[in-house]
Amino acid sequence: MKTIKKLFPFIMLLLFVVIYYSCNEEDLNISNPNNVAEPAFFQTENDFKLAVNGMYHSITAVLFWGRVIHTGAMLRSDAYNVIPFQQNTTMSTLEGQPGISRWAVDLYPQLYQSISRANRIIEEDAENGVLSGEVQNQILGQAHFQRAFCNWYLLNLFGTAPLVMQTPDPQNPEEFFPSNATAEMYHEAIIADLTEAINRLPQSWGAEDIGRPTRGSALALRGKTYLYMEDWVNAITDFTEVTTLGYSLLPSENYGDNFSSDPSIENNSESVYELQYVGQDNFVWGADSPLTGSQSNWHIDYSPPHVSLDQGHVINPHILQVFEDNGDVIRRNRTIAFDYPGATGYGGAPFTEDFAPSIEIAENLGVPALFSRKYAGLDENLSSAEIPGFGHTLGTNWRIIRYSDVLLMLAEALNENMATAEAIPYINQVRERAQIAPLALTLSKAEVEQAIIDERIMELTGEGHRFFDLVRWELADDVLGPGSTIAGGRHPKSLAGPAAVFTTGQDEYLWIPLTELQANPNLKPNPGY
Repeated sequence: MKTIKKLFPFIMLLLFVVIYYSCNEEDLNISNPNNVAEPAFFQTENDFKLAVNGMYHSITAVLFWGRVIHTGAMLRSDAYNVIPFQQNTTMSTLEGQPGISRWAVDLYPQLYQSISRANRIIEEDAENGVLSGEVQNQILGQAHFQRAFCNWYLLNLFGTAPLVMQTPDPQNPEEFFPSNATAEMYHEAIIADLTEAINRLPQSWGAEDIGRPTRGSALALRGKTYLYMEDWVNAITDFTEVTTLGYSLLPSENYGDNFSSDPSIENNSESVYELQYVGQDNFVWGADSPLTGSQSNWHIDYSPPHVSLDQGHVINPHILQVFEDNGDVIRRNRTIAFDYPGATGYGGAPFTEDFAPSIEIAENLGVPALFSRKYAGLDENLSSAEIPGFGHTLGTNWRIIRYSDVLLMLAEALNENMATAEAIPYINQVRERAQIAPLALTLSKAEVEQAIIDERIMELTGEGHRFFDLVRWELADDVLGPGSTIAGGRHPKSLAGPAAVFTTGQDEYLWIPLTELQANPNLKPNPGY
């Protein structure tokens, strides 16, 4: 009772304040001084440039290329035998509960957020006439490229996700509930956007804009789209043009530079497109920071078990065997960290000493001690103790398309188009850089198909291409299906449970998040879910 009497004056004062302000609407309608009113934006060239930077942010952020796409989507391939770690690994081990498990739920909205920003840039340019000339081409070229880039990943990750090519009209509620799109719809949109980007983007940028997509980036992605469509002729045309634009393979001794965080050797002659990152001591999980285009990149998913904050993974021995069968030492030693003469760990320490905890973990699990080297921070001159568990201070750019990838895709398109003799020299360019024997020019089409499969393992393992390759080649069931014992007599996901197998007709794509299905009556699950 005494307490109530003491509080009574304060309660009455609070009640008076609430009543006063609830009756005074003018005082409630206060603008946030930290927000730019939308009608006041997109009025200058600089506004559009800021919008472009923000457009990239959703994709470079931790919930997409900054980390999550690796945690789930990329580690699904047969290269990685993932050590289960709660919900963090259920997608990478093909065990995720459709629509609910982590990571796929995070990837989905990031792509649409970036697409929405690209749509708005394109629409505002058409409406207000602020941009013209070279600046207009640069802005619109980037917007069309980014929309195509996001739609490429929506198609290849989520399959039947809606295709959103314009800002929904508030006067038309149906536009807020799009239905599933077909692959043909996606292909048409991606090709159209990349064609627009090719016509507008410069061949190169100045130093202050290094890393933005170029005409070569758009040609390479359009060629890759045609390749996945099995449109060999158009793929050959685009990839061939890329070979005329001045890209080149790094020398043999510099192959590892393709995965370095050193700014002086990022965006080099072999880089067709890479996402830009800076190491950051401080970060906020999932933050979408305004007015910035740089993000920290996380290396947790490629770190060995004794460094990763998750349980980590090992590389399956059949991947190592491809290197051994081809006598490929250069790429082997830059792709897989394991015990070979002269092998080193973090900071140049002897491998068997530095990796002793991870080696013990592998031995206890009964699997070979083979670990990822690319993007694991092994070449940063830092000891294991100095590498943070997330690896967010390293700032390594993600190489999305390298010139060697273009050469191998060109060879594949030529071979599939019955031009096998023309295809082999492009494969040999990549093999020559690796200092291994060239392929004979007399190989059959089937032999070249297998050579390309093997070459892509040696050149590109750890860069996010393998799972997509297995799906489009219709090899995913053979390699990751329930009967596979390709990984040294084991299933590639043997460290996970019995459900950790590829299911044809389902696992080609990720599940559309349950929250999206519940919110949109016109949206249906992917087949198999």
